[in-house]
Amino acid sequence: MTYKLIATDMDGTALTDDKRLSPRTIAAMDKAIEQGKYVVFSTGRSISLIRPYIDMIKGMRYAITASGGTVIDLETGKFLLHRMIDAETSKRIIAASNGCYVYPILFYENETYGSGWCVDNLEDFGLPAYAEIYRSYMNVVDDSMNYFMEHPAELEKFNLFFGNDYEADEVFEKIKNLPVTFTTHNSRSLEINAVGVNKAEGLRLLCERLGIDMSEVIAVGDAENDEEMIACAGLKVAMANGSDRVKALADVIADTNENDGVAKIIEQYLLD
Repeated sequence: MTYKLIATDMDGTALTDDKRLSPRTIAAMDKAIEQGKYVVFSTGRSISLIRPYIDMIKGMRYAITASGGTVIDLETGKFLLHRMIDAETSKRIIAASNGCYVYPILFYENETYGSGWCVDNLEDFGLPAYAEIYRSYMNVVDDSMNYFMEHPAELEKFNLFFGNDYEADEVFEKIKNLPVTFTTHNSRSLEINAVGVNKAEGLRLLCERLGIDMSEVIAVGDAENDEEMIACAGLKVAMANGSDRVKALADVIADTNENDGVAKIIEQYLLD
């Protein structure tokens, strides 16, 4: 089979544990693009938090961000898909999480907002590896929830990271019937998007625009919000460091993110 596009998750997949693209991964992506293939980041991050990585890859044209809520043409800045959570629903999510020890990250168009005191205490939320990227590329405000209440608008996505194991489930019970999609729900976090959002939706739309059949696509990931994307691809790839559920979907288990797993998949299955 000849593959024309690879869609790869970032954290836990294309990126190492210290949130870097290895030289081998950069070289493999560059070579694939030179050969006329498409290399696409498909990530839960906002565009602002992937910009430094995009700048490392020559000619990357498209990205799927906000867990599939946004598909962007990086050359023109045009949104091919942009699904939003309405402001009133966002206010109800904020109200439900008041009183929790929580780090709320809010995705406005192209920008990410987080609370300064949380950035200073990332270990409490299991996020110390993100310190450099958050400090450099996030809009750090005194309190991101208060900021939203003062500047209400549609949001691309909420990330809620909790300091206590029981809080995510408590908040989920309060908001589970809202018109949203929970792209991730575990004991310490909730990843909240507009209704119907997932990475597969964004990937299908992009491939339709490019005239690429899904059988010609490689999808690589490691976690819950990658499952639909992997399931719809021609070559389904799970990282060796990924969840058991993701591995159960896969045709191929790649090496770990620490051992150039994505680069090896590109070299074996995408390059001519």
